[in-house]
Amino acid sequence: MKKINRSLILDTIRSHQPLSRAQIAQRLKLSRSTVSSIVEELLLKKLVVELGYGSSTSEGGRRGLQLGFNPKSAFGIGLDIGGTKILVVITDLDGSIEFREKFPTTSNTDKIIEIIKQSIHKAGLSESDVIAMGVGVPGITTKDGIVVDAPALKWTNLELKSEMQANFDFPVFINNDVNCAALGERWLGSGENSDDIFFIAIGTGVGSAIVANGELIQGFDSRAGEIAYNISETDIKEGQENKLGEFGVFEKKISGSALQKHCNPPERLFTEYAKGSKAETEIIENFILQLSINIANVVNLLNPEFVIIGGGVSESMGVVIEKIQESVERLTPIKTKIGLATLGGDAGGLGAIAYAFKEIEGFNMLGD
Repeated sequence: MKKINRSLILDTIRSHQPLSRAQIAQRLKLSRSTVSSIVEELLLKKLVVELGYGSSTSEGGRRGLQLGFNPKSAFGIGLDIGGTKILVVITDLDGSIEFREKFPTTSNTDKIIEIIKQSIHKAGLSESDVIAMGVGVPGITTKDGIVVDAPALKWTNLELKSEMQANFDFPVFINNDVNCAALGERWLGSGENSDDIFFIAIGTGVGSAIVANGELIQGFDSRAGEIAYNISETDIKEGQENKLGEFGVFEKKISGSALQKHCNPPERLFTEYAKGSKAETEIIENFILQLSINIANVVNLLNPEFVIIGGGVSESMGVVIEKIQESVERLTPIKTKIGLATLGGDAGGLGAIAYAFKEIEGFNMLGD
């Protein structure tokens, strides 16, 4: 119960600061002694700071000592491990970036651990300042932090969490990179005020992530969101089929790799489409149709408040996003908002931190 109350008190201070102890007790219907005891712990851990006395009340009495949240009391590390680069981001508890750097990708875990240690040092921090670390991986991961398969890194059944955890005192959490990007957009990007999100990443390949009631939905064996394998009756009649580890049927229609077969770089397709070029118009209109059909089916199934489109290709999709919204509205009577991601290449790293923070919610770093 104490742990729950501590989490409630910290969240209340964070959301409604400045507040006095009496105001916290009143809001949460807790005893003054309970609030005072927990506040003392939070002050010792520097998660909360005293801001001074507020102005006098209307009756002339003095307001209590005001408390505020201290986002600089601890920091999170996020890694987004890609096929060509590793992004390391370090933020405070509010998500303000303290350090950001890209490193060449390596599949050597010892080298990745060294990159992390270097980054902490470059940020002017010590490992004791770090509350948690999240790592986004381009592949299938388990809740235990095992990378089942990450072809780009040639990892199979790698116990990444265990290897990382053996080198750091702070907790380490592993997840899929698209899941992390979705959490990043929900924390600090276009989905900041949404608890029900469907995130689709369109880059070299296609992936997606589901957030329902503020929780990441990962499925029975962490494969939820494999939208790349969506298939239609027409696809089946044409002899299309899905095979694990290969590009999915839907992925072959709208991914950056698919678009690149028409134009390199694929971003030019959208530029020429905006100019009214006939050839590019046909390609992009088919892209819009295929994407809209699949989004509409997801909306029918999940009823998300917001569909966010991210990934490298999305950075060129400003010219078609309204058409996608209109198309989806014609295909399903269920309403949803469709928009583009706003964090760009930082989404995965920031989302890895968001995932780590979520996993330690309740602030068990207080020591019990």
